[in-house]
Amino acid sequence: MKKFNRVLALLLMVIATMSLTACSLFSTSYTAASGFFYSSDKGHSYGDGTKEYEVGETVYMKVKFKVTSDKKKTTQVKVVLTIPNVQNVDAKYMDGQVITPNFDAVNNVTTYEFTANASKNANEQECVIQFVPNAPGSVTMTLVYDDNIDSSYDIQSTLEFVEAKEEPKED
Repeated sequence: MKKFNRVLALLLMVIATMSLTACSLFSTSYTAASGFFYSSDKGHSYGDGTKEYEVGETVYMKVKFKVTSDKKKTTQVKVVLTIPNVQNVDAKYMDGQVITPNFDAVNNVTTYEFTANASKNANEQECVIQFVPNAPGSVTMTLVYDDNIDSSYDIQSTLEFVEAKEEPKED
């Protein structure tokens, strides 16, 4: 009986080891890189520093993201951009394809969903979003990757929106 128990215990250990090895062979590891870049000159030049824009002024925001994996085969990863308190004007990928926003009127939040193609040799993807701030204040944009990507790769960027300056009147 002792011999049977030992053989059974050894067999269970072998099965457990094989299961763990098989899981690691089939799981995919992901990394991501992304950035926000802003322009107020119709997208002619972009910067990534702290920016202040007037309410009613069109802001051009370029979002870049890249997801790599440890596999050659391309998989798709969902990426969600959230922008609170803005009026959507236009959103396009760099190839001109339109990105349809989702607007939540209750929370006054606009979201954009992207699909990132992840692989060992993944290319950087980018899009340009034009929006107009609705009210003065500090607004934080967030770019969140789906559950396959560690949340440490999610990023935020904050802009300040201020009241429009009045032009001096000439007499």
